[in-house]
Amino acid sequence: MPKESHRGVNDLPELMRKRLQFIHLVWLVLTVALGISALIGGLADNALLAGLGLAALPGVVGAALLHSKIRAEDLIGPFLVIGWTLLAMLGIASTGAALSPLTILFAIAPLTAMNLGKPGMAAEAAIFGAFAFLATAVMVRLGLLPPANPESAYQVPAMLLAFAGLVMIGLLAWTFLKAREEEAAMPAETTTEMVTIRQDVGLPEESGLLLLDVSEFGRIRTLSGDLLGLDNVRAGGLLANLLQDEKEVSLLKPANGRTHGEVTLSNGREVAFVAEAHEAGAVLVLRDLTEARAMTLDTRARLEEAEARLKGRTAFFASLGHELKTPLNAILGYADMMRAGIRGPMPEPYKDYPEIIHESGQDLLLLVDDILDLAKAEADRQRLEPEPVDLTASAQSILRQLDNQAERAGVKLKLKATSEVWAEADARAVRQIWQNLVSNAIKYSSSGGTVTLDARDEGNATVLSVTDKGAGMSSEDVRRVLEPFSQGSNSKGRQGTGLGLAVVNSFAQLHGGQVVIDSAPGKGTKVEVSLPRANPADIQPMEDAAQ
Repeated sequence: MPKESHRGVNDLPELMRKRLQFIHLVWLVLTVALGISALIGGLADNALLAGLGLAALPGVVGAALLHSKIRAEDLIGPFLVIGWTLLAMLGIASTGAALSPLTILFAIAPLTAMNLGKPGMAAEAAIFGAFAFLATAVMVRLGLLPPANPESAYQVPAMLLAFAGLVMIGLLAWTFLKAREEEAAMPAETTTEMVTIRQDVGLPEESGLLLLDVSEFGRIRTLSGDLLGLDNVRAGGLLANLLQDEKEVSLLKPANGRTHGEVTLSNGREVAFVAEAHEAGAVLVLRDLTEARAMTLDTRARLEEAEARLKGRTAFFASLGHELKTPLNAILGYADMMRAGIRGPMPEPYKDYPEIIHESGQDLLLLVDDILDLAKAEADRQRLEPEPVDLTASAQSILRQLDNQAERAGVKLKLKATSEVWAEADARAVRQIWQNLVSNAIKYSSSGGTVTLDARDEGNATVLSVTDKGAGMSSEDVRRVLEPFSQGSNSKGRQGTGLGLAVVNSFAQLHGGQVVIDSAPGKGTKVEVSLPRANPADIQPMEDAAQ
């Protein structure tokens, strides 16, 4: 998955917050103006006014919650993103689904998240919007939602609301680009390199630095800078009196050259030191670590808090995935019934529709499974049930499942392995590894190409592999594609979310294995996944039962 900033909305620059608040006010004004126009023109009825009232809600929420006095950082982003997404879903569901002009509203939620500094949330909103769009399209096909009606009285208000959405998208895009431009114009932070310590350099008080010139016998000649809370530091005093452990004096007096490290002062403060030897002793610089350690603890607390938030959000999307699977399974079930002609044959013009619905539903179900598996892995809740699994038999099952997809793409599927190859693995995970790898290989293969599946024993491990002669990847792409939501540069023009290989990699690691990708642009790709080898003693009872 790409890295996301966990800053709250109140950490946004004041100017950015005001811009976002103004944009939401613009939306509110446009929807109110549309409602007034409908009333004046005599086009308004209760349903239209109720719809415009719902449409105005994100504007009201955004204008209110983006006020600088609001202290609900963790809620503002989700409220706005979910609100805009729900509005888009309701809009297209009531005005023609995939052909609705309100489809444009799906772009507002990701743009809002980007302006809030939450690219991860923007990606999640975009993916969920895609799911919702596809689901409504399928529901129209099934007759669960009304199709687009150009003669509907609501078409004109819908087009005007879509125009308001375009205004919002333009303003949000301008705000985002303007913020990036302003950041680029800010002067870069500069760092100072460590320079050679000089005896004639004085340091200001309250600097957190103490400069000492110490004789070869351990007496302080001169000092300057911050006394670091020490009462007994003075010229002529012993360096050992400044330390909690006098044995550490030797660390501060190098015989030659320069040394560095950390020591504890007599008052309990921890300091970092740099010591440089000279002819008559050494020069020391002590730097107080109290503030740095406090910042480290604060940073650690923030990281733990951010991790807890991430796990909470991951759990939310895992729950959302389960909710999506219920209607998907119903869609697939009805599609199977239509394919089998249980209620009679389909009319000739619609004969191919059940197959298309079924295959599209299978693709969406695989995507939902990928999201669920990835969410469980990130939340450390993925539980495997290892058992002896024949990789060859599992591959044969996937070949049967994906044969139609390969045939439509003009790609031939071939299984090289002829004998059983037993791995100690979770059967469902193995099946999903095969399915993701083969689907990817089909997607990136040219018509007339061949995708080859293979499985073999290799020492104490088993290895399954999928090879294609398709687009291939550069070495940089190979490093990137194992991250969630990342795709190679060869993905241009091909649909995908960048989850397939990330899920494969997650399953391989959970089994104690690894993923190896051998690819080159224009030469194709070979992906190998290693899994533990099954114990022969566990395999024999299964073979006896089969016989």
